Amino acid sequence: MGRIRSAIAATVVGAAIAAQGASAQTTTPDPPTTTVTAPPPPPVSQPQIPAGLAPALMPNPKPKPVSKPPKAAKHGPAKKPKGGGGGEGEKGAAKTGGATTPAPTSPAPTACGPIAVPASLVPIYEAASQEYELGPSGPSVLAAINEIETGFGANLGPSSAGAEGWMQFMPSTWASYGVDADGDGVKNPNDPDDAIFAAARYLRASGMPEDPEGAVFSYNHADWYVAEVMARAACFSGIGNGVVGGLSLIPKRQELTCAPVQGARQAIPDEYLKAVQSAAGRYDLGEAGVWALAAVARIESDYGRGMSARQLRDRGPMGITDYNWDRYAVDGDGDGKVRRQSPADSAATVARMIWAADDLRAGLFQQNHAEWYVEAVLADADAMAGSCEVRTVSYSVALPGPTSLPINWPNVELSNSLEMVDIQSGSIDPRILNILAAISQEHTIRISALRSDHSMNTASGNVSNHYYGRAMDIAAIDGTPCTDVSPDGPCGVIAQQLGALPAGQEPTELIYCFDPDGPSNPNGFSQADHCDHIHVGFDA
Repeated sequence: MGRIRSAIAATVVGAAIAAQGASAQTTTPDPPTTTVTAPPPPPVSQPQIPAGLAPALMPNPKPKPVSKPPKAAKHGPAKKPKGGGGGEGEKGAAKTGGATTPAPTSPAPTACGPIAVPASLVPIYEAASQEYELGPSGPSVLAAINEIETGFGANLGPSSAGAEGWMQFMPSTWASYGVDADGDGVKNPNDPDDAIFAAARYLRASGMPEDPEGAVFSYNHADWYVAEVMARAACFSGIGNGVVGGLSLIPKRQELTCAPVQGARQAIPDEYLKAVQSAAGRYDLGEAGVWALAAVARIESDYGRGMSARQLRDRGPMGITDYNWDRYAVDGDGDGKVRRQSPADSAATVARMIWAADDLRAGLFQQNHAEWYVEAVLADADAMAGSCEVRTVSYSVALPGPTSLPINWPNVELSNSLEMVDIQSGSIDPRILNILAAISQEHTIRISALRSDHSMNTASGNVSNHYYGRAMDIAAIDGTPCTDVSPDGPCGVIAQQLGALPAGQEPTELIYCFDPDGPSNPNGFSQADHCDHIHVGFDA
């Protein structure tokens, strides 16, 4: 399940490379022992935000398959989310002495939108998470649910479904999981201590900390809800210094366009081909998944042709049992409805079931507990398997506001003390700090220039974006100097990933020994004097 968990929680960086949002509280690293006075930065319009701030651009995470039936019924619906500097010759970095090793930051909770986490609630999230052993991500998951369900207590209900209180429990679920956390002798869903501790108890019973996405799905059986909670939890990940899953610089998914082999026993109707392609891409099943899903539809119903309207409505073209439908049903076509008769919904549901099993054969066996059935599906899939064009596309669904994703300081090497002064004084543009934070989550990075250790002008005589705190130079990634300019080397890969960010997030100056984002994009270009570092910059 590790690949599934990190896919959802990647939920965070496209996250780390977005336009700046509202300011947030952070704790900056201790200053170097030797004080160095940096020249005062020119006036800038950006807020003075120190290290650790990273605005949120959340990818649209793929839904999390549930590894076990939920332990209790959901307690009421949640609200559905609403969805240049010229770049000429950045040469002239000044070298000024030994490297500084800063201490890791511990960012305070921040806002992920218009509402900040109330400071009074943070100790409750932390205590509840500790009491029920929810793991490092527990406090932030509780905060995310609290925000989505009631806006941190602003709307206690009851909802149209009868859910009430700080965490929106249905009365029957509260009867099973309610607790008297504050010791006043009453289990009260309208009391924040009682409600948050009860939610922690429920999440623990539903699979946390091993399976946070499954536990959240148990809380509300909706993929959008799981995605939104995990996105907000990642945004609040500074609470309790917890983390939510793994991060990657550019969360991606596959897009498949396939054609069955000529002379296949039965042509696949276009509607079904589109459905199985989309489902296989969404759930990382690859080409084998496309043909297996198509074979299931053919064997079960001859692509719906062998079923009456009532059978399609009650069972669907993929022959999914009630048990599996209840566990894995998903809105595959994004129309807001989950219907068995929909080829997209049924195909996505079977794909989700296979994904949950982490193995094609095991997933097919879950569909029908018979070895002959698994062999029949695989044989049929082989018979129709043609070719697929596979394209990897980036998620680019933005959510408002900043996150508290911190710079991972153990992975960052600064060239001199001036660079730390730049960061601590707020002289560095938040967009640069975002990229530094994003890269440092999974890679080591060595910076060779920020603001005060770079010349004011470029080699061509223009005022450099370094001077305004809007640029940095990267000298090495993962211990490999950027003099290794091969496209598949660490620096080459990172440069290309930065160049592949969606419009509005890609640096407006991206310079390396080769053009990182291709000739069609003017933001990136090559320069011979940048064959030892990647220049990352933003215009005003």
